[in-house]
Amino acid sequence: MLPINKIYNMDCMEGMKQFPDKSIDLVVTDPPYKIVQGGCSNKAVTINACGGILNKHDGDNIELVKKGKIFNHNEIQFNEWLPEIYRVLKDNSHCYIMINGRNLSKLQMEAEKVGFEFHNIIGWDKGNATPNKWYMQRLEFILFLFKGEAKNINNMGTTTLLQVPNIKRGTKLHPTEKPVDLMKVLIENSSNEGDLILDPFMGAGSTALACKELNRNFIGFEIDKHYHSIAEKRLLNYQEQLKIVGD
Repeated sequence: MLPINKIYNMDCMEGMKQFPDKSIDLVVTDPPYKIVQGGCSNKAVTINACGGILNKHDGDNIELVKKGKIFNHNEIQFNEWLPEIYRVLKDNSHCYIMINGRNLSKLQMEAEKVGFEFHNIIGWDKGNATPNKWYMQRLEFILFLFKGEAKNINNMGTTTLLQVPNIKRGTKLHPTEKPVDLMKVLIENSSNEGDLILDPFMGAGSTALACKELNRNFIGFEIDKHYHSIAEKRLLNYQEQLKIVGD
């Protein structure tokens, strides 16, 4: 088992191989998946032809957009990593996976194939909307799964619509960065202090920061060196702030 409370700059598939079976208390993650230009004509040839997240990815590389990508390293498929997180997750535990509407049904199907049970679909109301030529996208989805026997969440008054403000435009450190407060809701509801939380696609480190604030342990992976560096800096800054408060 790798040392905990660290974010590793490595492929999560290689990292999770080092985990014993049933060693993780909770999985919370926002995995890579193919996206589409929902707000654009499929004949659009420039980035500025549409709004939304596809305008904001690293380097404005239009070749990534054409492939349904907003950053590198998102070729991994659901059926590659789902068996591993199921293996390492303890029985009678929860798993939260963030997803868009287009990929939701495929993700659920692949998750149930490996043994997960469906609990619910949670909506995240971001408070802002992505431009679209149909309905403006203000809602994202979180697939709520469990392994083994179903168990209660800790805060049973929580609804299936989480209203947590999105990170302001122009301040995101990662194209799909999620608010720490959103991750805290999920982690607090499905784990206890001292539990070990896994995020195989750590991005800019929001899951790790949420775990720190809630006195949970964590282990995560981020394959992209740039985003791994950002996540490490955020974690270091948080720890330094704690020292200042402690002094």
